[in-house]
Amino acid sequence: MDNYKNFIADFPVNSAEFFTAITYATTELYISMHVLDLENMTAYPIKTNEFIDKFMKCANTLQASITNIMVNLACPESVETIKNFTILSTLPERLKNTNVISEIFHGKIHGWSKAMFVRIGEEKPLRRVLYLVENVNEQMTKLEQEKELLEQNRKQQNMINALMNGYTSVVGVDFTTEKVEIFRINDRIKNALGLTKEPPPFKVLVEKYINRTVHEEDRDSLRKVIDESYIKEYLLVGGSLSKIFHNELGQYVEMKVVRTGEESIVFGFTNKNSEITEINDKIYKDSLTQVMNRKYFDDKLSSRNSQAVVMADIDFFKEINDNYGHQCGDAALAAVASILRFSVRNLDRVVRYGGDEFLISFRNISHKVLKIRLEQMRAEAEKIILQDYPDVKLTMSFGGTFGDGTVSDMLSFADKALYVSKKKRNCVTLVPFEC
Repeated sequence: MDNYKNFIADFPVNSAEFFTAITYATTELYISMHVLDLENMTAYPIKTNEFIDKFMKCANTLQASITNIMVNLACPESVETIKNFTILSTLPERLKNTNVISEIFHGKIHGWSKAMFVRIGEEKPLRRVLYLVENVNEQMTKLEQEKELLEQNRKQQNMINALMNGYTSVVGVDFTTEKVEIFRINDRIKNALGLTKEPPPFKVLVEKYINRTVHEEDRDSLRKVIDESYIKEYLLVGGSLSKIFHNELGQYVEMKVVRTGEESIVFGFTNKNSEITEINDKIYKDSLTQVMNRKYFDDKLSSRNSQAVVMADIDFFKEINDNYGHQCGDAALAAVASILRFSVRNLDRVVRYGGDEFLISFRNISHKVLKIRLEQMRAEAEKIILQDYPDVKLTMSFGGTFGDGTVSDMLSFADKALYVSKKKRNCVTLVPFEC
């Protein structure tokens, strides 16, 4: 214990100079430093500047001087806070159980600053305090950045949580690293993508997803929306966009893209088939025949590519209406529509084009299969027996074109083929589509 004398030195001879140096070094940490005597209401400046001196001399009392300084040097949003902090009459109570109190405020000159009152000695009642103002701009900037980062993380997590509540698959992407984080994924997509361990980079995963789980006709439009440059150009941070497309099974899927940061995105995918189908049924389905209506053709089908377009109608339909009434005609329309509807696949479309005319669009079908399918429909129509009109015999005529083009371009060829069939009745005519 006696060895402490070996490293503890005595005060230097020039103690006053020594303590002056210490005081100077300490003041470098602060913008200003004053000793306040609360009994005499006087201030002794240890460190000050021309602005503080200017505003201090404009008042008649110590309280007014300090208030004047802070009101003139603080930004408007901080004035009330710092005025309340510098009320000298309340200092004894505020320093009753502590030696230091402080307040952060925003200054016009130094930016973020911290004002402090420090008790001097143990005198009671409190007499002397040290009033200091410290520049904490860098500290506050760092705190603000951390706060902003925490807020961004909180918002990002809220966005992810919102997607997790409503979407069957949720994926996060960092564009800087192209790293993909899978928060949730359904088994069908997982198996289709062949995901077993770490997911591949974003662009690789996008191509796998589009090529394996998206219907061919929607691939290009979805590829455009998922593109990094498109998202950065059209989607602000915190914003979102949605895209409806068909999966490889022909079902409706909604993709929601949320931009959670400058370089981060969250994708959510959910099945919307029943919801969209219900909406589309109200808008695009013919209530009598339960096939798609003319509005569906105009809005959706006419611009789509097709391998075959067929026009069909009921032979002598006008005579049926005239001889048996419109109720019989309605029953006939519903019966033949049912045959057409159940004779096509999910990717094909049947439309009540007008009156007793029906349009059928076929995708990915060969000429041979098309011919067989239409002959089957024609034969099934012959077998129809209307329950309330057993004497009515129905037949149908079909005219179609085969090739590769949009439905609207192929329609006139199918119409001409139907015209040929109508001369014979109860037959099928196919002509090539010559674009």
